[in-house]
Amino acid sequence: MAVHRSFGKITTSVSHLPTWFFIIGYPLFWLQLYTHTAVQGVTWPLAWILFALMSLRETLFIDQAITFKRWLPSRWSPAMTERFFWSAGFGIALCIIGIGAMASLKPLHLLQEFDCLQYHYTLPRQHLILGSFAHIPWAADDLFLLPIEFALAPFWFATVLPNKIPQFIIFLGLIGVAMRLTSALAGERRPWAGPLAALVILGTHGFGIQMGTGMLDLITAYLFLASLDSLRLGNWFLAGVEFNFFFWSKPLMPAEVVITIGVLALLFALVRRNHWQIGETFALKHWRRALGFFLILSMFVAGPFMAKSIYYAGTPFFPLAPGMIGPAQIKTHPQAWGSLQEASHIWMEGTKNNYGHGRAWLSFIKYWWLLAVPEKGVNNAFDYPLGLTYLLFIGPFFFFLAKDGLQRKFSPLGVLAALGWILWWFTSQQSRFLYVPLLLVFIVTISRLEKISRVLFLCLLISLGLEAISLWDAHRGDVGKWGINDLRGQDKPLVELNQRYLQHPSSDYVDWPSHDVAYAQFPVVVHKESLPHTILF
Repeated sequence: MAVHRSFGKITTSVSHLPTWFFIIGYPLFWLQLYTHTAVQGVTWPLAWILFALMSLRETLFIDQAITFKRWLPSRWSPAMTERFFWSAGFGIALCIIGIGAMASLKPLHLLQEFDCLQYHYTLPRQHLILGSFAHIPWAADDLFLLPIEFALAPFWFATVLPNKIPQFIIFLGLIGVAMRLTSALAGERRPWAGPLAALVILGTHGFGIQMGTGMLDLITAYLFLASLDSLRLGNWFLAGVEFNFFFWSKPLMPAEVVITIGVLALLFALVRRNHWQIGETFALKHWRRALGFFLILSMFVAGPFMAKSIYYAGTPFFPLAPGMIGPAQIKTHPQAWGSLQEASHIWMEGTKNNYGHGRAWLSFIKYWWLLAVPEKGVNNAFDYPLGLTYLLFIGPFFFFLAKDGLQRKFSPLGVLAALGWILWWFTSQQSRFLYVPLLLVFIVTISRLEKISRVLFLCLLISLGLEAISLWDAHRGDVGKWGINDLRGQDKPLVELNQRYLQHPSSDYVDWPSHDVAYAQFPVVVHKESLPHTILF
């Protein structure tokens, strides 16, 4: 059995420890915002102290470590080749984790951290400095749903140079809950399924690109899988928290989730009516309690952001349809309103068409391969290549899905992965938005494998090796560099200006030419329009 700790009705496991980042961080952010105790952009260490106290109760993945033997066949006496595969696989995996851990200790500076510097970190810090939740008038993205950013901000800004350590810890939690879900579906007969899932995730290039960085897409994937695992265990409290921050993580996420779950529910009702067998699932315990808690918690997690977006932009989910509700305060400034509408158009239309190779039949046929490999340098038309593991498992996944259909069997998780993939095809074809469907593909497929063939394990070792080489190549230039020496050239003047500004405190805004001011410890104003992020005001 997995190790659990109980706190009254709150039960946690070590794989769900990252959820406490959100439970602790979100209320602390609002407390510091309105008590004006972070006006220099640095938060209390209290968030990390509380998280450390929770972590002291159990070590990350201790439930997996304690029960590792039950993942292996009880009479398993592996041949030399099998021992080599497992030893080599976990050896390379530890190297990958080590490189990711090193990268997570560096400040924000990587090319793929553009969005972090642009708004994920910049906006919460500016709000703390200003001591106000009011719209930052030059930032169109300040009208987004930002609950994840607000929850993690007390951890990010506990250091003068913002850190990205929570993202790495949450990634470890993602591996943990994926292992648990895979093992639960596979059952005692395939106890190697959990460790195999860990190796597959670590060998996936699409995940490795974000491991150790400040990006938030792996966090949303963790929150979704963690909410499933919490419901499986009957923990309605954690499930409500996890699904809440997942559901409200992006402006269009609520619509996408509602559409996906609605279609899944309709299909489920149809197959039940036609007496199909329901396969490869687990009971979701206390889901009604979790749903009730989700609705109550949403008023605090999403409510402030929706109210702000309605007041300023006339829409609860900017950039969707500004001006659709109410007068919209920004409308009183025609120049700013025009700039905001143009930003909305770029996000809604431009992003949809900026990735992939179109949606024609020929593009559909080609993209299954092109999604996996680089086309221009290390990237491709879908942004990040997913890598070899995607190619290894997508075929067997569709084989199992088709086999289920022919046998009148309905696999909810498999169908959910397929629906998410279809929705992705018709919206933004950025590979990072495939993280949740891809993880479900891995979990469902691995749980149904009868054995691990030598060919599969050899391909997995190759994928792990390529990923380790790729990660080292991406981060080796940062070896030996720490702090300000590892910053981008345009960020160093901000840090230097911090010293002068803090020595002579002032309430004046500093006019800065660009939007990405995550390192500023003073209030900033940006007058230069740079759509879609920076608007006129």
